[in-house]
Amino acid sequence: MPDLDFPRAIDAISADWLTRRLQASGALPAGGRVTAIAAEPLGQGVGFVSAMQRLRPVYAGDAAGAPASLIAKVSPVDPSSRQVGEIFRFYQKETGFYGQLAGRTPVRTARAYGVDYDPATMDFVLLLEDLSPARLGDQVEGLSSRDAQAAIDVAARLHGAWWRSPELPQMDWLLALNSAEMKALEPVYQQCWPAVVDFIGDSMSPYMRRAGEALATRVAALMDRACEQPQTLMHGDFRADNMMFEAGVDADPFALVDWQIVMKGPGAFDLAYMLSGSVTVDDRRAWQEDLVARHHAGLVAAGVEGYSAAQARDDFRVCGALAWCWPVVAIGSLDFDNPRGLVLFRAWAERSMALLEDLDGAAVIG
Repeated sequence: MPDLDFPRAIDAISADWLTRRLQASGALPAGGRVTAIAAEPLGQGVGFVSAMQRLRPVYAGDAAGAPASLIAKVSPVDPSSRQVGEIFRFYQKETGFYGQLAGRTPVRTARAYGVDYDPATMDFVLLLEDLSPARLGDQVEGLSSRDAQAAIDVAARLHGAWWRSPELPQMDWLLALNSAEMKALEPVYQQCWPAVVDFIGDSMSPYMRRAGEALATRVAALMDRACEQPQTLMHGDFRADNMMFEAGVDADPFALVDWQIVMKGPGAFDLAYMLSGSVTVDDRRAWQEDLVARHHAGLVAAGVEGYSAAQARDDFRVCGALAWCWPVVAIGSLDFDNPRGLVLFRAWAERSMALLEDLDGAAVIG
């Protein structure tokens, strides 16, 4: 039975509870204790679907090796944010990843000092390693060639490790890209589309308007088509803002964070999602062929067999068309009081539209 005696709100994290969790994880010696906690809110005003704080514990006794700071994530107070998280199982999936999969996945992420989830209420709490002062990627600015290559190499390791794994279908807590919950994006897309047309205005080409309107009734079908590809573990939100560089370990300086959207599905989706949102249009056009080939080569190096480079290119095209759904939904729920959100979603839309047109995504949508 899981231990359900955990704080259900960010301000309910006590020094005694934090002491017990850090000692249980081996991060705090038995002779040490937390006597106070200084907390710094994180993620305010940028659309997070969990509440986060950076905690700076004050220790007494033997605290050799204990973290000077760590990140705490709990369920949000805002009802609408919480509803989204519960519908798409964000909290169950992220705690499931850290509790069951992180140690078996050859990708560096934040160490988990504590993982708690209550399936009855969907409350959760995560205590994670603070990776600062690592350099956080910037989706607005876009990834450099070097950073994009590093990200692709990590994606290939992630996908290769779980490629066609017989364990994935047994993980019923892990949504598939074409699950009923994910297919609910189709009516959401339809609701958001008029706002997207207004937001983009004359920058939307006639080709893109036709393709976008056609996709409104084809989202679920395109998800099914994408899931005809070999299945693996997807990060699901593989973008620059979830990537950390120079993370302090010379052998593996890249870390991937925010596993709330982790899914089972085609690895090509993570690749298309990154190239449709986290790389400028000019850079993506210059690098796309090499990066798709690099991802395929990484899969082969990870032991994947029977998957050709031609199939990898075809799968990328399907996922590139599907990836347009995400900026549509993001723009449709945009908080216009968030200046960075406005810039980010406009850049994301422009990059996704360019990719869809370059791939002739209208032909894929049908």
